[in-house]
Amino acid sequence: MTDILLEISGLNVMYETDDAKVYAVNGLDLKLNKGETLGLVGETGAGKTTTALSIMRLLPEKIGLIKSGTIKLEDIDITKATEADMRLIRGESISMIFQDPMTSLNPTLTVGDQISEVLELHKKGMSKEDMSRRVDEILRLVGISPERKNDYPHQFSGGMKQRVVIAIALACEPKLLLADEPTTALDVTIQAQVLDMMKDLKEKLNTAMILITHDLGVVAQTCDRVAVMYAGEIIEIGTREDIFGGKDHHPYTDGLFGSIPDLTRTTRRLNPIEGLMPDPTDLPAGCKFHTRCPKCMEICKTVKPENHVSHTHNIKCHLFLNNIESTA
Repeated sequence: MTDILLEISGLNVMYETDDAKVYAVNGLDLKLNKGETLGLVGETGAGKTTTALSIMRLLPEKIGLIKSGTIKLEDIDITKATEADMRLIRGESISMIFQDPMTSLNPTLTVGDQISEVLELHKKGMSKEDMSRRVDEILRLVGISPERKNDYPHQFSGGMKQRVVIAIALACEPKLLLADEPTTALDVTIQAQVLDMMKDLKEKLNTAMILITHDLGVVAQTCDRVAVMYAGEIIEIGTREDIFGGKDHHPYTDGLFGSIPDLTRTTRRLNPIEGLMPDPTDLPAGCKFHTRCPKCMEICKTVKPENHVSHTHNIKCHLFLNNIESTA
């Protein structure tokens, strides 16, 4: 019996308008095991949220298009599922925590009604009494008193709103949880509480999770594996130990680590990665990072790097052609 819960192969996603074609995700390959937490990191515009929306099949209608590739949740190919199928999959098998809790909740419904809505859709045989008990149970699970189930979203703080969003996402105990920067809008104290709670709930329910974040500190604390994304591709992926403790890294990953302030050194300025993410409507040839890479070689400008593997650590970079075994 396989432990693979989610398998993405050759995923290409485009936003197509009258003005331009935006190449948001380009040949993405990814596997996620049951109960595993994967951190997905990279700059804004790397394609992280588009990847999550593709898994949920929530891309903008007629604009966001899955051009090729497969997304398999166990034996279900999500790219071929009908919208009726997806309504049953969302919430029950896959749930998503969106970045801003303020816009994720309906201001006209109580939080209890919004949790019950998920149960009504997916647990049709559940009585109203059982549903009410389940709402109380899930609120306790996220640290909210059941007495507050008749309150409206505006009566909660930002951190409490995010707990409600998590409660809705976990109501049916999904197999996969997609968390899109779930703590960005929160202060650091509440952020730590929410992350600890998500980690405890994931372990209690054995839910797999993809955590999208810019915060490498959060990734180091919560994730089993880490994938670094750039211009719609995963350019490096490995275990937490590979990424944070390994000696070999993609130059972009080195740049991300170099951008983090070092508390042991005195410096006048931060050390950001030079340049900007490439225009997704006109991506460069070869390695997409070559226009910003301090270690760029001639081959990088024309030849797309292959995937090179060292045990659990994969890097797409010409630098490692001779000292890392190629999968080609």
